[in-house]
Amino acid sequence: MEDEAPVYDVDILNAINERFAIDTVITHTAPSFCELQSKNGLVTWAANDKGNLMADVEEERQAMDEIHEHLLYNNHPISHWCYGHFHQSWHSVIGDTLFKMLDIMEFYQIR
Repeated sequence: MEDEAPVYDVDILNAINERFAIDTVITHTAPSFCELQSKNGLVTWAANDKGNLMADVEEERQAMDEIHEHLLYNNHPISHWCYGHFHQSWHSVIGDTLFKMLDIMEFYQIR
């Protein structure tokens, strides 16, 4: 759907920043420096796509990068960032944040 793509909206993030300190981020996809990095399976999907899937994916990851940078710049204490778009399990601490990719039906409790 058209309205499903993530959007980097400075005004909304600044409004949130005025009232809250964000320590956990839950998104569908992830910043570009997180897994999944391989685009092997994506090529097959892109071949059958009527739109511009490869560009859409790049734009989604770029929006996540911008949101991440905005949150760090505004000193949000992000300890966890969870996402699941790639249907695999992976995790890594990058900076002070645990990035956690969840597989289908994988659950993760943040303590």
